[in-house]
Amino acid sequence: MAIKRSKLQHFMNTTPDETTPSGGETWSLMNTGITSLSINKNPTYLEEGYIADEVGSKQLESLAPEFTFEINVDDSDPVSEFLTDLEWEDATLEDVETSIVSVQLWQTPTGTAPNLSYPAKKYNVSISVETIGDEALKTLKHSVTAGVMGDAVFGTFNPNTKAFVEDED
Repeated sequence: MAIKRSKLQHFMNTTPDETTPSGGETWSLMNTGITSLSINKNPTYLEEGYIADEVGSKQLESLAPEFTFEINVDDSDPVSEFLTDLEWEDATLEDVETSIVSVQLWQTPTGTAPNLSYPAKKYNVSISVETIGDEALKTLKHSVTAGVMGDAVFGTFNPNTKAFVEDED
């Protein structure tokens, strides 16, 4: 059975430098103004040829994932506001670090309704707002790359309460 794109949702921490009333992150759904989002794995391969072989050997050595997307600038959307602030401030280094949680809504959840949690991965990312603009008479857009920093953290995410819980080892 085919899985619709809407069943893989992403939430961005739009207050990485602030303490929220609940003491945790502010997870904002990445949706409004985003028509396409891909996670590029950017694989690196180890390629070698051995002296008695006719064909080379290729092995996946590492991944350098990144999220790439365009988003319409919208002052009512927390993700757009967060990205617009980064672009306006010409922020770099730790000032552009946040987290993104990817949630597999097609998988079997844990818990009971309405408190259902789904398999999720939390990525620490470094945000690059690469462009702002678009053609005349069109909505302003940002072109964004969020480079993953380090290993993902596996866990579950509840879209209703917007809570990420890390898996126990």
